[in-house]
Amino acid sequence: MEQIISYIQATVPGDKPDNIPNQDNIQVFENDAMFIASVSDGLGSSLFSDVGARLSSDCVIDIMKNESSDVDFNILSHKIIQQWQHLVEQNNGVIKDYRTANSFVSVFKKEKIILAGQLGDVMISLRIDGLFRRLETTQKEFSNETECLGSGKNEEYTFVKYEFGHSFDFFVATDGIGDEIDPLKLESFQNYLKNKFQDVSVENRNIELRSEIESTMKDKNNDDKSIVYTWTNKNERN
Repeated sequence: MEQIISYIQATVPGDKPDNIPNQDNIQVFENDAMFIASVSDGLGSSLFSDVGARLSSDCVIDIMKNESSDVDFNILSHKIIQQWQHLVEQNNGVIKDYRTANSFVSVFKKEKIILAGQLGDVMISLRIDGLFRRLETTQKEFSNETECLGSGKNEEYTFVKYEFGHSFDFFVATDGIGDEIDPLKLESFQNYLKNKFQDVSVENRNIELRSEIESTMKDKNNDDKSIVYTWTNKNERN
């Protein structure tokens, strides 16, 4: 039976002055062959990082929807970074003003392949056929510095690729959410998301997720908070 992919997503601005925009960005793309979830976290110290975050997801979706599952990782990393820089330059921007971290997960449905890419501290946690695979985020050299697009440090994406059989679920989340979650409770967190939201009507899922983030995830930081959570099932579409 065909595996159906469902997902929820929400982005919540942090506690900051009204003139500072939400610097996170979420984009999801799906067709018969691919499912792609991209989450970007613009650096607060960069003037136009909200635009940089959007542009990074734009180019990830644009590139990945035309890639094969056996893509060369070095070529792919270079392609994403170069296209992002080109988009910034088309926006008449200076690269350092658009710095952003980005992570994404691409599901190649027919080949049953999952490819995840990460640059910076946007967290990815995957469960594939019941086994957890967490991508470790890059440690920040200073409290406000991380590897990112536009860092000027010859940045490169880290990639992992897995085959899947009967099921998967995963989330991609900015550190506003990632820092709120105990790493030892990731499995419980994903269990909670799936068990709760698969029973919420499709039209209300994102609204309820946003409300829950606003009411429960404030203990450790005031950052913008964004997440996409994705799971397989056999009974519904997202």
